[in-house]
Amino acid sequence: MRNAAAAVAVLALLAVGCGTQKSGDDADDTPDKSRAAGLSWAYENIDDADGELLDGAAMAPDDIWALGSDDVGDGRLAKGHLLHFDGKKWSRRPMPVEGAPHLFRIDSLGSAGIRLSTVDRPGAAPETPRHALWDGTRWKPLDGAPDGDAPAGPLTDVEVISQDDVWVLQGDGKVTHWDGSRWTVTPMPAKVVALAGSAADDVWAVGSRTTGPGVGGPGGEVRQPAAMHFDGAKWSLTKTPTYRFPDPVPPEPYAEFTGVDVASRTYVRAHGGHAYKGYDGEEVRDPASESVELSWDGTRWKDSVPLPGACAYRTPVARDGDRGFFMDGNWHLTTDGNCTKIKKRRLPGGSGARPESQQQLWLKKIVAVPGTDRVLGFGGVEVMQSGAAPDRAVVVSLKR
Repeated sequence: MRNAAAAVAVLALLAVGCGTQKSGDDADDTPDKSRAAGLSWAYENIDDADGELLDGAAMAPDDIWALGSDDVGDGRLAKGHLLHFDGKKWSRRPMPVEGAPHLFRIDSLGSAGIRLSTVDRPGAAPETPRHALWDGTRWKPLDGAPDGDAPAGPLTDVEVISQDDVWVLQGDGKVTHWDGSRWTVTPMPAKVVALAGSAADDVWAVGSRTTGPGVGGPGGEVRQPAAMHFDGAKWSLTKTPTYRFPDPVPPEPYAEFTGVDVASRTYVRAHGGHAYKGYDGEEVRDPASESVELSWDGTRWKDSVPLPGACAYRTPVARDGDRGFFMDGNWHLTTDGNCTKIKKRRLPGGSGARPESQQQLWLKKIVAVPGTDRVLGFGGVEVMQSGAAPDRAVVVSLKR
């Protein structure tokens, strides 16, 4: 999905048993009393001011943070703020660093803390990156390189397997691991663009390689997809199909993975594209670019099959343990292929929403709280009604 040259991927996960996202609502305003049994979102915190929550992260059940911004009119967002849960209540906190709210990012690093990143003076030359780390007690600005060997600079992807088992992908492609006491830079067998995992000995990294089968030679691709697996001791390249355009081969062809979704050892889905230099995704050319979508069955990679029902053209936005995935649009996919809508409640009275209003829940981040079965969503409710219409920043919790 990060490859602008690739066609839009139709994400398909193979149901073979148990291995920075926006999840919008499909305008389901079903009253509570008539909602079908199953999954639903319940309101845990509703802000009094118009605005939205843009991101969230949890360090512990009594240490959860969200990044928010108020609406100051005409759709403009004010200076950002933090929202903190201390185990008893949610309360607003000031930002520890300056920056544009829409450019902020907050990531849990397990027991290493919570990392807040942004860009100060966006559009300026040069833009100034700002970072801060929450250590469980206070926010500490990170000016320059942080203490020890902790990841510096922008973070591209973070996978928290457990509080003391965290994998981080940095903007320069470096992969770093936290073991509960120190950070270690990990050499990788190929270029990495995304990480995901289900256990300490089941972590995946995907991207591309520039050596090996299918690379170079007459008509060869300049790179091929790469899927790397960590078995608890070492990273290894797995065997993936190679891709080649028919003759005459277009200029600088390439194939790559751009993302991976993991629910269990036998439920893994990698996606990407096969394209070439100069393909813009709009102009019809011969040959056309194509999506690359493969599933891992515990032994090998093979072509993915379509998902059932409404999940056929939806994308995973968060992992739901070994149960499956939360999909965009407030849908849920289980590893046995059950695709269901996550219901929601209407805003309570006194929120400014009238009984006849239409309401949509838009979640920017879904987070599993470590050490619990609790799942939280961070975002906002858009109210559509005549006259004044509130847009409330909300925290929701999953009810099973």
